[in-house]
Amino acid sequence: MQSGVIDGILSVEDEAEKIIENAHKEASSILASANDKAAKLVSDALDEARKTGQGDVDAAEALLESHLAMYEEERNRILSGENQIDPAVLDRAADRIVGRILSTAVQGE
Repeated sequence: MQSGVIDGILSVEDEAEKIIENAHKEASSILASANDKAAKLVSDALDEARKTGQGDVDAAEALLESHLAMYEEERNRILSGENQIDPAVLDRAADRIVGRILSTAVQGE
């Protein structure tokens, strides 16, 4: 009878070891799967951020090109003499500039 009890205990211990081993394997599998899913989520988020960032860069470059074209057109128009400034406008602007300089000089003293 003692031999039967000892065999029963050993059998239970063997089964417990198998359960523990299976639990370790299953836990490793679950962790590997979770790690793969997390890596995929991070990769997808990074790809989306890159696309969004590239879109922003493209929009900024297009805006810059537009402004450069506008400024180049304006510069060419000024150089060609199409934009003649009225001498009266120049006189008023000069008077305002001189007035500001004089008022700044008086305040600074």
